[in-house]
Amino acid sequence: MAVKTTPLTDTQIKALKATSKDKKYFDGGGLFLLVKPTGVKLWRFKYKKPISHKETLLSFGKYPETSLQQARKQRDEARELIKQGIDPQYHKAEQEQRKQEACNNTFYAMAEKWFKFKTEQGLEEQTLKKAWRSLENHVFPYIKDIPINQVTAIKAINALQPLNNNNKYETVKRVCRRINEIMYYAVNMGIIDNNPLAKITEVFNSPKVKNQPTIPPTELPEFMQVLAMANIELQTRCVIEWQLLTLTRPSEAVGATFSNHRSSAFLTNKAPKRLAVITFIGYHCIDFIEPFN
Repeated sequence: MAVKTTPLTDTQIKALKATSKDKKYFDGGGLFLLVKPTGVKLWRFKYKKPISHKETLLSFGKYPETSLQQARKQRDEARELIKQGIDPQYHKAEQEQRKQEACNNTFYAMAEKWFKFKTEQGLEEQTLKKAWRSLENHVFPYIKDIPINQVTAIKAINALQPLNNNNKYETVKRVCRRINEIMYYAVNMGIIDNNPLAKITEVFNSPKVKNQPTIPPTELPEFMQVLAMANIELQTRCVIEWQLLTLTRPSEAVGATFSNHRSSAFLTNKAPKRLAVITFIGYHCIDFIEPFN
């Protein structure tokens, strides 16, 4: 019949005296207090590894820095890991390594890695430079040197509050999106477990929606007459007419180039992601355009 272990008490632990040899005082469930000849009291947890079943000791720290209640909590957590087939020793080492990695990865360091990743993905250089400038102006001065695992929602909100107070709502929205991209990149890299900034946009004022002016179809003939008589460069007038034919964005229309091969894509663009769109919408206009010399 197994001997039942009587749990330790704080009063009992405080009264324990050192002897000439190491002495163990058991609390149950594998947890015991090791009293050294020097008087130091150390928490230890004895268990069998899930795979090899080899007996191993896990340290839970010193007493009283680690209290009896804290030691029991760590024991219970370790026993739960063992039930799941996880070695608590390896789990502890992994957690400490991740914590150290997070401390070494400041928000700025993670932002640099995110920037490099986006560059390698082929994101437009001007777009990336603009995003980086916004971080330099509105974010880095506040949270640049904070470890990524210590960046909290309130710290990010405080950094963006001046923009919000100045009614720069669109800027706040864009910067929030960039901050969250960096945080989610850290999550995907295994540096942090979750993104605590996911909902920060909800505390800021929403940008006022301003509809862009449009021309009713009935006014298009008059617009075309004014355009034909306007004192503007020929290329400018042609770009406007091209946009009316193709419904492309200004940047797409200006960036398009011409090819004389009718059997293949006659319109190309420096941005690869836009190539398919511009090529598709261009074919029905091929008889209406001529290249500039």
